[in-house]
Amino acid sequence: VDIRSYGSGGSGATNVNRTLGPRAGAVVLASDITKGLLVTGVARYLVEADAWLIASAGAVTVLGHMFPVYIQFRGGKGVAAGLGALAIISPFSAVIALSGVIIAVLSKYVSLGSVIGTSLSLGALIVFSAFEVTIFGWDHDRWDLLFAIPVSILIIWSHQSNIGRLVKGDESKLENKPAPRRAQ
Repeated sequence: VDIRSYGSGGSGATNVNRTLGPRAGAVVLASDITKGLLVTGVARYLVEADAWLIASAGAVTVLGHMFPVYIQFRGGKGVAAGLGALAIISPFSAVIALSGVIIAVLSKYVSLGSVIGTSLSLGALIVFSAFEVTIFGWDHDRWDLLFAIPVSILIIWSHQSNIGRLVKGDESKLENKPAPRRAQ
């Protein structure tokens, strides 16, 4: 099954959840988060002192997730892979990003939670990095922004059609299960 041929046409956990059900959606979500965790975690282990390489590994992981070569550069929106990478780069910022889950649950709009969680975690990481804050022994420096700024911009940009539908009041809620349809 090419999930991109059904529902919204996206390959992410939200479309999988709506099209194939919550179990399949949870598997995709966990896989995407793990992708970000593993690649960035291995980079942190291999080049512990080189913050710019760790940040680059996180950014490249999200780029590869969003624009995969093998499926004609039509990947996910980068939220889950970005969260996994962020958990390695700045665990406290990742906790702040989880505020998006609360927003998604309360509003039933996954896209709203994704955009707000991404924005809040970016803001936190900018502050932590600008002031080189250490939280629970975890250092932040300006290299973290090499990951955070472009990745956050890309994630929010990938949600531009969702944002337009939110403004118009046409965005699908999480509880709404649209009938599967061919993506255009």
